[in-house]
Amino acid sequence: MSAVDRVVLDDEETVLWQGRPRRRVVLQGVATGLVGALVVAAVVWTALSAAAVSVLLRVAVTVPLAAVALAVPTVAVWLWRRTTHYLLTERTLYHRTGVLSVTVTELPLRKVQNTAYGQGVLGAVFGHGTITVDTAGSEGAELTLRAMDDPGAVQQRIAEQTARVRGDDADAVPGSVEQWRAVRSEVRAIRAALGER
Repeated sequence: MSAVDRVVLDDEETVLWQGRPRRRVVLQGVATGLVGALVVAAVVWTALSAAAVSVLLRVAVTVPLAAVALAVPTVAVWLWRRTTHYLLTERTLYHRTGVLSVTVTELPLRKVQNTAYGQGVLGAVFGHGTITVDTAGSEGAELTLRAMDDPGAVQQRIAEQTARVRGDDADAVPGSVEQWRAVRSEVRAIRAALGER
């Protein structure tokens, strides 16, 4: 099932981009779980050794607790990645997440004021980062796309589509040709009136 299937779009909306957190983010959950499992195993083993419990009982208690310490962060990160989807249409940026309680954030691009991306040291080395999308009047990021591959390209795509929706064009002259012709006519009329004095 794709992100498009999980978000209800208007009939006129076309999907321009869809993504989710990178697969390797699960490895962070595994690493956290391994550290947690080692700490739990060391603490439980030491406590049971001090209580003079048999080796067989120490193993029987320590191994399941260490397995839980490994599984919890691993499964949590895996579920987060599996259920987090980002979707960019012509007019809106969507963020959907959740397993039992699903949350869909719909951010109209006309409200976007700024987009940015950041990469830590590891992100710069391995090509991943976080994209933030700010709206006018919000404190902090309105929407954050975490653990994204090639965040610069994704941020640029969102910024370009936002500019299209808002009509931003740095090279464009404001107003239509007819409006500027009307301005020119008025200026000529003012000059003529001043020249007659």
